[in-house]
Amino acid sequence: MTRPAHRLAWVEEGARLFLDQLAAVPDSAFSEPGTLPGWTTGHLVAHVGYNAKALSRLVHWARTGEETPMYESPEARDAEIEQGAKLSADRLRALVRETDERLRADLAELTRWDAGVRTAQGRLVPATEIPWLRVREVWIHLVDLGTGVTFEDFPAELLDALITDIATLRERRDQGPALVLEASDREDGWHIEVAGAEPALVRGSAAELCRWLAGRGGLDGPDLARWL
Repeated sequence: MTRPAHRLAWVEEGARLFLDQLAAVPDSAFSEPGTLPGWTTGHLVAHVGYNAKALSRLVHWARTGEETPMYESPEARDAEIEQGAKLSADRLRALVRETDERLRADLAELTRWDAGVRTAQGRLVPATEIPWLRVREVWIHLVDLGTGVTFEDFPAELLDALITDIATLRERRDQGPALVLEASDREDGWHIEVAGAEPALVRGSAAELCRWLAGRGGLDGPDLARWL
């Protein structure tokens, strides 16, 4: 498989934007409730930092063949985030910067893009998916920082890729409802099929559909669980 240059470029751009916005978050906000239920802003930032570290483990797996899972267990992941949320604001900013730099350096050196690795959910995927896993995290959580960045600020191709990915995953996991998604600024739409279910029609711009499909609200339609 070839190097996923487009995805790697989104990783770079997303990391730059996230770090820029993170620098603008006041120190006091890190210990306050964030935009994600049950998490402070510190939890969110710790999660983004440790996600980069976990994905570096997958790069190591792809490069060497040594199985190094993202996390030892879901419980270990949650405990790491809880501990990380207690770090100071400066340390959390440094955590994101350092782990992201390490991940991007690891990805730059990777050549075995066809090597198989497993995601935290247990899916076997080629290493070309590793950059995409980071793209999803850093861009979606860029909005969750609450600094004013919205889905409308995303590149058009990235919005389309995110909608396709979320719709595919919701369908694969049987996380209905059945949907027909019509974008006012796109020629083609998206579908989520559920056996025996009549699909609900949801209309909006691609940015609005992406926000809603990711469980961040904003459109009239069935209630959806938060994604990521």
